[in-house]
Amino acid sequence: MKSPNFEYSPFRVIISFHKLVEAMEQAMVQMDNSHLLAYYKDLLTQVYAKPELISGMYSDVEVLRNEVLIGKILEGLFPKALTDNEIKAVSLPFQNLTFNYTARFKKILAAAGSDFEIVIRGLGQHEYYVMCCCIILNYYYQTDFDLSRPYFFDIPDEKGIMKHYRMFHNADFIEVIPTETATAISPEDIILLKENYNDLDLWMEKFPPDAWIIKGFGILSLVDVTIENALSSLKGNLLKSELERYSLKEELQRIFSSIFKIGSIHIGFTPFLEAERIIIGTNAIVGFTTYSLRPNSNDLILSKNVLKVLFDDMDYYSISDMEIFAQQEGNEEMGQYLLSVGIASCILAPIIVGGKIEGIIEVISPEKGALHSVNARKLDYVMPIILDTFERVNSDIDNQVEAIIQKEYTTIHPSVYWKFLQEARKAYFEAIGQRNFSYKEIVFEKVYPLFGETDIKGSTDIRNEAVVLDLKAQLLALLSMLKAMSSQDNFLLFEQRVFELERFSNLLDKHLLSGMEQQIEEYIVKEIHPLLKRLVWNDSQQASLENYFALIDSDSQTYYQKRKLFDTTVAQVNKKLSAFLDTNQEKAQHIFPHYYERFRSDGIEHNMYIGASITPTQTFDIIYLHNLRLWQLQVMCEMVYAHERDKSHAPFDIQLTSLILIYDAAVAIRFRMDEKRFDIDGSYHSRFEVIKKRLDKARILDSQERIVQPNKITIVYMNSVDREEYLKYVRYLQFKNVLLEQIEEISIENLQGISGLHALRVEINVLQEKTEEAYKYDNLMKEFLKTQFQ
Repeated sequence: MKSPNFEYSPFRVIISFHKLVEAMEQAMVQMDNSHLLAYYKDLLTQVYAKPELISGMYSDVEVLRNEVLIGKILEGLFPKALTDNEIKAVSLPFQNLTFNYTARFKKILAAAGSDFEIVIRGLGQHEYYVMCCCIILNYYYQTDFDLSRPYFFDIPDEKGIMKHYRMFHNADFIEVIPTETATAISPEDIILLKENYNDLDLWMEKFPPDAWIIKGFGILSLVDVTIENALSSLKGNLLKSELERYSLKEELQRIFSSIFKIGSIHIGFTPFLEAERIIIGTNAIVGFTTYSLRPNSNDLILSKNVLKVLFDDMDYYSISDMEIFAQQEGNEEMGQYLLSVGIASCILAPIIVGGKIEGIIEVISPEKGALHSVNARKLDYVMPIILDTFERVNSDIDNQVEAIIQKEYTTIHPSVYWKFLQEARKAYFEAIGQRNFSYKEIVFEKVYPLFGETDIKGSTDIRNEAVVLDLKAQLLALLSMLKAMSSQDNFLLFEQRVFELERFSNLLDKHLLSGMEQQIEEYIVKEIHPLLKRLVWNDSQQASLENYFALIDSDSQTYYQKRKLFDTTVAQVNKKLSAFLDTNQEKAQHIFPHYYERFRSDGIEHNMYIGASITPTQTFDIIYLHNLRLWQLQVMCEMVYAHERDKSHAPFDIQLTSLILIYDAAVAIRFRMDEKRFDIDGSYHSRFEVIKKRLDKARILDSQERIVQPNKITIVYMNSVDREEYLKYVRYLQFKNVLLEQIEEISIENLQGISGLHALRVEINVLQEKTEEAYKYDNLMKEFLKTQFQ
C-alpha cells in the first residue's frame, strides 16, 4: 500500500492495530469494572478472529472489509459524543491514506464533492520523500530532525468557498521497521544528510524506495484556520510590489469570501475627495475595485446618517436589507442607488490614516441578510492590515512623485536639498494652521563660484564638413540615376534637372554658404523626389532607387549619414565627459559639501558654489575653496587626457578645449522659480555670468587667436593674487606630469563692457605617465597645500 500521489516512497505501508491491541490487553489486567472487562474481552475475541488487524493490512480492500470492526476498536480514541465536533480520521504521517472519519470530517468531504481528492498543500515528491526519511531517522536512529512546520489541507465547502485546515498527527501507534534492502546509516551519513536537503538522489541512495516498513496507524486531526489563513494571505498580497498588485482583485475576493463565509461577495474602495492625490492609482495599488459610492465621478452617495457613523464615530456601517434601508427617511437616494447596482446588503468601513480620511472600504453582496452588524466585526481583524497598507502606499506614492519631479522636471543637488526641504516643511505646517504662506526664494549668501568649460574645438566646422559630405554623396547618387534615365529617353527635363544638381555640386566644392544646405535640401525634396517616384524604372534602376531612399531619413527627408555620425560622436563624447566629471564630483563632495550643476552643449560646462551657508552644519575654511580649485584644475586636465586616450577609433578627430574662470569674491546665489535653476544674485556680481557667456569666443589681445586651444587649459583671472595661487597649482600638476612645462601668459581682448582680463594657458600632457616621484608624493598633497598657503 503506497501513497497514491507520489511515485516513490521509502516506505511500504502496513495498516495494523497491534500497538492498540497491546495497550488494551495491558489495561484489562488492572480493570475492575466487570462490564467493561467483558466488553473488551468480546472485542478482542473478534479482533483475534481477524489476524490481519494485528499482523497488518496491505491494501485498501482489506481495510474496507474490516471497516466495522476497526470502528469498534477505535471507539476510545474517536468518542461518539465528539464526532460532530472533531475533524479526525485514521492516517499515517505524510501518507494520503485516510479512513474512519468523524461525522464532521465526512460532512466536510461530502460538501467538497465526490471528485475532490484531499492532499497536503504544497507537499511535493522531494519534500515528501525527505520527510519520510526524517521519520525513519528520528524513530529508528534517535536523531532530532525537526518536522514541526505547519501543514495544511485546502477543502472547498458547498458554496465553493475554500476552507483551510491545519493538520496535526498523533504517531503513538506506529513503528518503523527496516527490510532486508534497507541501508545502515552511519553518524557520518546523518551529518551529510543534514547538509544536503536538496540532493534527493543522496536521500534515495541512503533510503532506497520500499526499503522500510511503516506499520501501525496514526490519528489525523484538523483545525479550521480559515480566517487566520485568509488574514495571512491578505497581508502577503498587500505587501506585494505595486506591479504585482495589479491582478489582486480575484485573490482578494477569495480571501474575503473565506473570512465572511459568503460566496457572493465583492470588495470595493471609494476614495474620499480630500485624498485626491491617490485617487488615480488607488484601484491598482491597493487591489480593490472602485465599486459603488461615487456614481459617474459625482459626489459621494452617502446619507447624513451613514456619514456620521463613518466619519464622526469612525465605526462600520452595515445594511442587512437594502430595501428596508431605502425606505428610511434620509436614506432614500443612497438606498435606491445601491439597489440599482444590485447591492442587497453591505458593510462600509472608513479608512482613516493619520487623522486623514482616505476613503471607504465596501464589502457588498447581492444577497439580502448576507452581511450585517454581527459579521461586520470580522473586519476588526482585517482593517489593521489595510490601514498599514494605505500608510505604506501613501509613502510609496510620495516617494515616487518626488523621484519623478527630481528626474523629469528639476534636479535639486543633495548639498542644498535641506534648504528646499526646510522651506517645504514651513509651507506644510502653515497650511495646516490655515495661515497664508508665501514661498520664499532660496538664497545662499557668501558662496565662492567656480566655473569650468570643456568644449569641442571647431564643432561648427566639423558639422559643416559633414553636411557637405552628405550633400555631395546625395547629389552624386541622384546624378547617377538621372543620367542613366536620360540616356534611354530623350527627355529635356532630365537635362535641366541634371544641370541644377551639377551646379549645386560645383558650389559645394567651393564653400558652404549660409542657407545653401536648406536651399539644396528643399530643391531635392520638392523637385527631384516627386520626379523619381513618377518615373517607370527597369529592375536595376529600381534597385538603385530603393537603395537611395533607404538612406533618406524618414523624419527630415534628408540624406543624414555623416551628420548622424557626427551628432552620435558628439553625444558619446559628451556622455563620457559628463560621466567622468560626475563620478569625480561625488568624491569632491568629501572635500567640503558644495553645490554642483552641469550642462551639455557641444561639450560640457559646470558651476560649483562653496561656502558656509550651503553646509551650515560644518565649519567652513578658505582652505576648502583652494582644495576645490586644485581638484577642478586637475580633473579638467584628466578629462582631456582620458578623451585623447580613447578617441583613436572615433570617426571624427574631436579635440577638446578647456577653460576655467576664477572669480575673486564671494557672491549670493538665488534659485529662480521660473527657470528652476540657481543664478548669481545682485547686479554687481552678475558680471560673473556675463563673462562666462562671452569667454569661449574671446581672443588674445591684438590677435586673431582664440584664448582656448586644443589640448590646452586656459585659466582666466582678474587679479595677481589669483594668478599666484593658480601658478602654484600649475607647478604642482607639472610636477605630477599632468601639465607640460611651458606656461603662456596672455591678455584678453576687451569684451563688451568688460576689460582687464588675463589668463594662464598651459598644454595638457595627453601622453602623460606619472613620474615615480609624483606617485610617491601624491598622498602629500594636503601638506603641500598647507605650506603654500601659510
